[in-house]
Amino acid sequence: MCTKQISRQYSEGNMLLALRTLQTDPNLKLRPTARLYKVNYYALRRRHNGIQSQRDWIPKSRKLFNLEEHIIVRFILDLDSRGFPPRLRGVEEMGKRWLSNFVKRHKELKTRYFRRYDYQRAKCEHPTVIRNWFRLVENTIAKYGITLADIYNFDETGFMMGVIANGMVVAGSERRARPNSVQPGNREWVTVIQAINAEGWAIPPFIIGAGQYHLSNWYRENNLPDDWAIATSPNGWTDNELGLEWLKHFNRCTANRSTGPYRLLILDGHENHHSVDFERYCQENKITTLCMPPHSSHLLQPLDIGCFGMLKKAYGREIEHLIRCSITHVSKTEFFPTFYAAFKATMAERNIKAAFKGAGLVPFDPESVVSKPDVQLRTPTPVEEEAGPSTPWVQRRPRRCLKPNLSLNTSIDELEDTKVALQCQFWKH
Repeated sequence: MCTKQISRQYSEGNMLLALRTLQTDPNLKLRPTARLYKVNYYALRRRHNGIQSQRDWIPKSRKLFNLEEHIIVRFILDLDSRGFPPRLRGVEEMGKRWLSNFVKRHKELKTRYFRRYDYQRAKCEHPTVIRNWFRLVENTIAKYGITLADIYNFDETGFMMGVIANGMVVAGSERRARPNSVQPGNREWVTVIQAINAEGWAIPPFIIGAGQYHLSNWYRENNLPDDWAIATSPNGWTDNELGLEWLKHFNRCTANRSTGPYRLLILDGHENHHSVDFERYCQENKITTLCMPPHSSHLLQPLDIGCFGMLKKAYGREIEHLIRCSITHVSKTEFFPTFYAAFKATMAERNIKAAFKGAGLVPFDPESVVSKPDVQLRTPTPVEEEAGPSTPWVQRRPRRCLKPNLSLNTSIDELEDTKVALQCQFWKH
């Protein structure tokens, strides 16, 4: 607290003591009392004659009463806690500089720049949804006897071959506008399907480029590892057929490293990951899939948390290096070695383990993720149920819990039926 504020509080306290003394003994004179309590004589005389202090007059000089301002503050804080902080123009102006003074008067308020945030994503950050997910993971691991070495996460991400990453540069101090950084500008799309293991190693990537035929120079001039897979599609995107091809690639790369009867594959809700052929192949090869809640991959998916961001930044730096070497066009021939360099730099054991830790999976720590969301919308859980007629509450016996310790000789069909029932039960509760 500054010296001026301390002095003001000290003077106001002495003023109140002087006024109380004058009220107790009306025979006392004003001037000796002012000297005794070290307050201004004229201020003491005004206060003794019933004139209020400037501090007490502040609420009456404002547009709103204290109670009205308190209601506005509570409303703003309520909107902010639910992810809808109002813009400055959303708080009605009461006069010139009224809003800025209003914010300064209330220490619990502060103006900040906001970030765009999807409503569906914020709704799925509800702690109940996140805890249900971890309960599902825990029960699935116990049910199938899955070991740490058999936990995988996979997802796909896209690259524009000639686009560099945003970043900070050093420019002349006289420059006012943001500096430009030259890039090849080739926006041809390449999809990379990637999987990682909880013990810190990465499955060889499955790369999909736009085209119809494979060119020999892709393999002759790039020195890519033999276990990397390259496929083509008309637009460089994945589809159900390529999704199944990746699953076969995954099985070839992980079957010999499996330590338990089943492998757990954590994925998102993309339609290519849930085709009939995809699920059938998983059943035939004892691959158990778990789908994360929608719009939650930024919290629950290891690849999104700790790998893809670094991979794209590293790729952008490699493209900048090509520009400095006077390579102004990036084709697939240049893309593959560039991506390979970025892959080796980022898909390291420490980064992969940190990604699984950040997702709360290995080590298993749901609370580390539940404590992350700063937006908890006061809405029902994302699973919507049909509204029925209201009925009085009736006490019922609890439902039977599904047994996690199924025998190993249980058929695959029974295991899959139990998994579906378990998922439905957890998302409803």
